[in-house]
Amino acid sequence: MSQRTRLPSESRQVPKSPSEGCLEVPGATLRYRQEGQGPAVLVVGSSVYYPRTFSPGLRSACRLICMDLRHFAQGHGNGLSGTITLETYCEDIETMRVKLGLERFVLMGHSHHGNVALEYAKRYPGRVSRLVLIGTPPCDVSRTLEAGKRYWDVNASGARKAVLEKNHVLLGEAAQTSLSPGAAFVARYVAEGPRFWYDPHYDASSLWKGVPIDTEAFTAFRNFFVDYRFYWRLEDLSAPMLVVMGRHDYVVPPALWESRLPDLPPVTYRLFERSGHTPQLEEPEAFARLLLEWLGRDEPQKGASPS
Repeated sequence: MSQRTRLPSESRQVPKSPSEGCLEVPGATLRYRQEGQGPAVLVVGSSVYYPRTFSPGLRSACRLICMDLRHFAQGHGNGLSGTITLETYCEDIETMRVKLGLERFVLMGHSHHGNVALEYAKRYPGRVSRLVLIGTPPCDVSRTLEAGKRYWDVNASGARKAVLEKNHVLLGEAAQTSLSPGAAFVARYVAEGPRFWYDPHYDASSLWKGVPIDTEAFTAFRNFFVDYRFYWRLEDLSAPMLVVMGRHDYVVPPALWESRLPDLPPVTYRLFERSGHTPQLEEPEAFARLLLEWLGRDEPQKGASPS
């Protein structure tokens, strides 16, 4: 970047105190947490997990709102998970938008939550001023898994692979105890850390503390992307888009995006060299600087230069 962008932590503005609330939808209670001041940035996925991944300084420049989606929300146990569709998720976001009084806002999604954000933006283009996708796969599940395996086999170091092998042994031992479905999900995620994080030893357990996990809804959520087609047309969705990836993301490898960029509408693409699947947590100040600089731009830029 040619000009240094002032980080929120350098500002004398004092962020507003966090506020929380919930939205009742058929089959679930969706919570939200908002804090800070400035342009509204709605992060879809979890009101518990995602606030932990963003730099506190961002709250001085953005009104950061994190909302649950159904797989990370408190379900009502009424058997409705089998009827959940991508349209359901988009309607949930729209209902939350109305509840929060948002007219136009920046929409952000991490991993497959970025796919949900894109689908909402395609349905409600007049509501989304800008779209941010972080570690989001630009294709269906099978292609993502295949690309991740190839990227891991070729690019992961021997030391990283050894950590994963050790973690799998420990996971097997943990599986002999009686874990709830939600606890088993977290245990698997933590064990797969060398695939997710720049630091292969990073323990993500604390990020998951207090996150409700509806495993039935999560299965439905994953199924959205089995035959998923990643696309949009500029005539239908003209909001500028920022795509952020990590060099050491072995789950959604950057090679996926780099192969798709020539065929997609223009986006601003940035690759973080010391990040895995979650650059906003792994390189928080660099991410904050990039986001704030990009929010001040009028036009998207296409390219693959590292941040």
